[in-house]
Amino acid sequence: MNSRLYIYDCLTAKLRVSDRDFMTIGRAEGNTFRVTMRAANGGVFAQRNGFCRFFPKTQIGANSLNGCELNQNLLIRQNTHYMLVLADGCFVLWYGDEDKKPDFAAFMPQTWYTYSQLTGEWSQGMKLTELCNISPEDSANMMATFDGLGSYVFLMQDILKVAAFAQEIGIDGTLADNSTDKLLSCPSCRSPFTQSELLSIATHPEQKGDEVLGAEAMRRFKATTIDSEGFVTDEAGARCTEIACPVCHHKLPPFFEQMKQHIFSLIGVPASGKSYFLAALVQELEHTLPMVFGIPFRDADPSSNQPLREMRARVFSADNPQEAHLSKINLRMNSTRRVQKNGACYEMPRPFIYTLNKGQDIHSVVLYINTGSDNDGNLKETNSADSDNLKLADSIFFLFDPTSNPGFRTLLKGGNDPQIKQSLYPPGRQSRLLAETEIRLRTELNLPPGRKINKPLALLIGKCDTWLHLLGPEPLLPAVRNNQVRMDNIDANSERLRELLFRIAPQICANVEAISSNVRYFAVSSFGKSAIEFTDKQTGDTLLGPPGAPLTPIRVADAFIWSICNLAPNLLQSYNS
Repeated sequence: MNSRLYIYDCLTAKLRVSDRDFMTIGRAEGNTFRVTMRAANGGVFAQRNGFCRFFPKTQIGANSLNGCELNQNLLIRQNTHYMLVLADGCFVLWYGDEDKKPDFAAFMPQTWYTYSQLTGEWSQGMKLTELCNISPEDSANMMATFDGLGSYVFLMQDILKVAAFAQEIGIDGTLADNSTDKLLSCPSCRSPFTQSELLSIATHPEQKGDEVLGAEAMRRFKATTIDSEGFVTDEAGARCTEIACPVCHHKLPPFFEQMKQHIFSLIGVPASGKSYFLAALVQELEHTLPMVFGIPFRDADPSSNQPLREMRARVFSADNPQEAHLSKINLRMNSTRRVQKNGACYEMPRPFIYTLNKGQDIHSVVLYINTGSDNDGNLKETNSADSDNLKLADSIFFLFDPTSNPGFRTLLKGGNDPQIKQSLYPPGRQSRLLAETEIRLRTELNLPPGRKINKPLALLIGKCDTWLHLLGPEPLLPAVRNNQVRMDNIDANSERLRELLFRIAPQICANVEAISSNVRYFAVSSFGKSAIEFTDKQTGDTLLGPPGAPLTPIRVADAFIWSICNLAPNLLQSYNS
């Protein structure tokens, strides 16, 4: 396999790739690697006989490689990370095999962290330009990094110059724009690729048969010809408007490459109600977002979303629990699908994809149900699909089932709720899943023990219709008031809910707060009332199911709204006293 040179621009979050013999780097348009830096041309990479050397130009400003001054040509070793500061630009270099390269899709340079060697403390996350507030004297014993880099860091003294340059030209560490080199991530297989690698989907009947998806699928191909109106055409001359992932060949939503993508991963032990919650969430968002904020929540991929659409129709239209109940087989079929990736077949979480748009500001929302826990609630060791799902998630929801927690069950005894009478699974599974989620994330993101992720993590305390009275007579504050998201109310509710949960199940709070520095607690009920026992007509088993229409979910959209305000602050109008 030919080695390739990857250059990741930390100022713009763009990835460049090349395997040429000679490759220049600089801000000028003619460079192989056109990047954000002061110099029009900062140097040349030369690749010969499996080796790569970098020849920096003189008089281009401060530069360093892995913290050392770069003043002569240097050998770039294969399969090695290099942290390069060049002419006030900031880059991660990788030269080597494609299958060993870093997971650039996990890089998140919009939020930086500093580490002091004197105090041994990490800072809270901040924008790159905010690092300018650190004095040169304080920076002498500090390092800087961002999520996804793991144990790799830049010297703070170097980054101060980069931050000043970013402030000067107006870059604040936001994600990449819509250039042809924009780094994307497939919702179906989670593989990273650049926009220029997208495939088109043939439409002519004679173009049936794809090397990955089989004989019945339309062929996927790299676009080479366009018609007079600028549309891609297949080999038979038919116009093609749909695009596909270059790895798994699954169809991507229209205008996928132009949208800002936000990934939400929902985790919880089996039988905690994840599928019912997701059905209730989408049902609520389709009504709340347009009516309250004037922002439509629309189906972006009807074929992939069909199972969830059918699930919602079944749950919210049924006349009785037997009709509304979703069997384990149906749940598995609804939330996963088979994906071909790099010559192997995987069962992966199905992406449910929707769009939010505020004028020309268009966002893609990808919802996953994490299926990687076994019957005991442990994360499956072999399920790399769910590892990717968690690692790449922008926000994580953990659905906690209080009716199966011993502390809650003791407080709720004496009622007629069948969820309290039944014991769906042994105690301890939920805290164990949280602990294993932390380990999996630390392993995948290479996070040291003292570091937490900064992603929004919502702890959803489910089935609140059964336990909300434990909070006392004072109701929870509204998350939305006067068409504004009340972040102060969400924080106040979270404090009350955490206090209650900590008294009853402190290990849950400890585990979730060990994962992220940005945690909030939410009370939710997917049905708005208790599930009902019924006898299955086919098997004779006693089961629990939704009570039947009409259902009135309680506060299921609060966590999503809070997360979106974190991920896209300008999308929804918010207020914080």
